[in-house]
Amino acid sequence: EIMEKKKVLILGGGFGGIRAALDLDKKLSAKEAEITLIDRNNSHLFLPALYEVGSAVGEWGDQYSIRLRKTVNIPFADIFEGTKINFVQGEVAEVNLEKKEVVTGGGQVFSYDYLIIGLGAETETFGIPGVADYAYKFKNIDEAILLNKRINEMFEKMKKGERSGSVKMIIAGGGFNGIELAAELASLSENFKKTCTVDCSIKIIEAAPQILPMISGKERRLILKRLNKLNIEVLENSRIVEVGADFLKLEGGSRHEADFIIWTAGIRASSFLKNIFGLRLDERGKIIVNDFMQAEGWSNVFALGDNTVCLDPMTKKPIPALAYVAVDEGKIAAENIYHSVKNRALKPYKPFYSVWIAPVGG
Repeated sequence: EIMEKKKVLILGGGFGGIRAALDLDKKLSAKEAEITLIDRNNSHLFLPALYEVGSAVGEWGDQYSIRLRKTVNIPFADIFEGTKINFVQGEVAEVNLEKKEVVTGGGQVFSYDYLIIGLGAETETFGIPGVADYAYKFKNIDEAILLNKRINEMFEKMKKGERSGSVKMIIAGGGFNGIELAAELASLSENFKKTCTVDCSIKIIEAAPQILPMISGKERRLILKRLNKLNIEVLENSRIVEVGADFLKLEGGSRHEADFIIWTAGIRASSFLKNIFGLRLDERGKIIVNDFMQAEGWSNVFALGDNTVCLDPMTKKPIPALAYVAVDEGKIAAENIYHSVKNRALKPYKPFYSVWIAPVGG
C-alpha cells in the first residue's frame, strides 16, 4: 500500500517545538512525513541563560552586541542541519483548525495533518499601573541587551564621577529568572568595585509568601543564605501596586526608590492564542491539553511548553514552566504523532520536574 505523506506543522522554535521536530525527523521517513517549523526569528533563544546577557560587564561597541547575542541565540539553520525539517521564518497570522491551515503575515498558506502549537509566553504585567511604561522587561534578547547597556552606562557615570550615591536595582519576581539575574547583577557590581567606589543595592520583591514556591524549605534556606551573602535583600509577601520612573509602591503604602526596576514577575501564554477559533483556553489564556498533549477537542492538534496548562495527575497543580519540561512535552507530542500516523495507541505524558539548577552568582 502507498502511504499518504503526512504534513506536520510546528508553530514556534522554543525548547518544545525544536525537540518535537528533531524527534519526528528521526521517527518518520521523508516518504512518510513532511515536517515544517515556523518561527518569527531565525534563531532559537536559549532563555535560561538570558541573565548572562543582562549582566555582562564592559563597554561594548555594536560588534559586541552581536557577540553577546551569539551567547544565547542558536541559528535554526545550525540546529536543523542534516535533517529534512523545513524551517520557515515568519509571523503566524492566522490558524484555522477547521480547514487545517496556517497563514503567515507574508500571506503564505501552510496546510497540515498534524499541528503542534509551541508559541511560548509573554511578559505578564497583572494590570499593575506603570509596569508596561517604566519597568525593564526581561523576556527576549533585545530587552536583555537594553538593560545591559543602561547598567553599564550607569556604572561608567559613577566611574567618571558624573554621578554619586548608590545604584539601586529592584527585581520584581522571585522565580528562578529573578533570582539568577539578581545574583549575577550582584557579581557585576563587585566587578565594578575593583575600578571605582560604587555602592550598589539589590532587592528582590516577591508577592507570594515565599520565593521559589516549587522548591523545598531546605533548598530555599540555602538560596536565601547565598543571596544574603551577596547582600541582596529579599522581600517576600510584598505585592507591588504601582511602578513609576524611579520608584515602586507596595501594598500597605511603602515606597522603594530604584534606578532600575526589572520585571521578571510572571508570564502569560501568547495572546495570539485568543484569535484561534475553536481552541479551548483556561482563564489565564493557556491551551488546555489532555494526558497525550492534545489540545482539548482536537485529536490532530498538540500543544506544549509555556502556552499550555498541563496539570500533574498526582498533585492536580499546574506543571512549572521550565525548559526541560517543554523538551519532555516535545518528545511526547512527537511520539504521539508518530503513533497516530502508525495507528497505534497514544502514550500518556508523565510529568517529571523535581530536578533544577539555580546559578546564584558567579
